[in-house]
Amino acid sequence: MRLDLVVRPDHVKEAHRLFQVSTLNAAASGLSNGSAQSSPTELLPMITKIEEAIKRRVAIGTKISYPKLQQEMMMRFDNSRAIDFAIVAMVRSGDFEH
Repeated sequence: MRLDLVVRPDHVKEAHRLFQVSTLNAAASGLSNGSAQSSPTELLPMITKIEEAIKRRVAIGTKISYPKLQQEMMMRFDNSRAIDFAIVAMVRSGDFEH
């Protein structure tokens, strides 16, 4: 890494790569923290149902925006907190890629 007056495409690619790595590392450390992100035990049955519904809804290899998925799940399940926990759990387990 070096400081230049002219920005070249390889500089942009490296900046983008560093941003992705740092963002994903920060997200992963927040998810594995445990205290604020762990699923409440009273929501576990609902979270499991939501995960199953998401797996039926989203085909392997397809992309869907977070707000669209959240909106579709809100039509079936009325607990937005459980939906958020289900999506985060699926990202954490590797079922989804954020």
